[in-house]
Amino acid sequence: MEVLTENDAAGGNLGGRQIVILGYGNQGRPQALNLRDSGLNVAVAARPGRKAWEKAESDGFEVMEPQSGAASADILMCLLPDEVQGHAWRDYIEDNLPKGSAICFAHGFAVTFGQIETGEYDLVMVAPKGQGGRLRSAYLEGSGLPCLLAVEHDATGLARDIALGIAKGLGCLRIGAFETTFREEALSDLFGEQAILVGGVPALIKKAFDLLIEKGFSPEVAYFECMHELKIIVDLFSLHGLSGMREVISGTAAFGGLKYGERLVTEETAAEMRRIFDRIESGEFARVWLEEAAGGKKELEKLSEREEELTIEKAGREVRKLFTRGDDT
Repeated sequence: MEVLTENDAAGGNLGGRQIVILGYGNQGRPQALNLRDSGLNVAVAARPGRKAWEKAESDGFEVMEPQSGAASADILMCLLPDEVQGHAWRDYIEDNLPKGSAICFAHGFAVTFGQIETGEYDLVMVAPKGQGGRLRSAYLEGSGLPCLLAVEHDATGLARDIALGIAKGLGCLRIGAFETTFREEALSDLFGEQAILVGGVPALIKKAFDLLIEKGFSPEVAYFECMHELKIIVDLFSLHGLSGMREVISGTAAFGGLKYGERLVTEETAAEMRRIFDRIESGEFARVWLEEAAGGKKELEKLSEREEELTIEKAGREVRKLFTRGDDT
């Protein structure tokens, strides 16, 4: 897979184009700041009286209401949560965005699952691979985060250059970009979240913790072994890969993990992973999630409240206090 760098962005000069950020949150604010610091013309669209409006103003941006923002945009950065992008398209963007403009997304969800459908605009995606706070701090350090880059529709013939220009302005091309499609990014992202990152791994942690408690171990010891030390291993994954990680841990841990730990991933586990993927690929998950969001996110609230009351969460809150002592002194 070719790695795109700043040398590939020669045609992506966005000087003079009005970039409007719609969604001044965890991704929107860092992206707006990076783009402005890269010398680009950036404004923010938000609803009056909301925290986003106040924060954008305090950061020195021109702020306007969403309809006006869309009407003034040469490039609209649609950085709202997935579940509201379709509403924003219908309410603010569709009837106001000038023809020939571009819409840039940081995730392929809304386009892939039919929340936004149009052939009149350039539709591009620049998806930094990391949280917004890290995107900003890496930029300020003179580095950046890698990103995925895609063109869904090229109405002007300039869509790819626009995507490269945005990736450069965000600092991503300092490290590198990989070309993909909206659908590939959306499906792989959702699958990774559900099967590994915020689904599979937390579920495994909770089951292991509960087993140690059942065997009579203290919650604090169980928390250290099943949750706290995970970050150490993830950092080693990131630095050295799986096999490299095993080279820098103890022989005891390496042998036990390879010989016995991998037995946890059974054929039934693999089959459930496939069912998760099929649910995402078919669009069923998107439908269920959008219905949940439209209904006030009541099931999500119940699931979240239930998790907050788990013993592992109570133990974790106490253990984490140890690492914050003295922060205010």
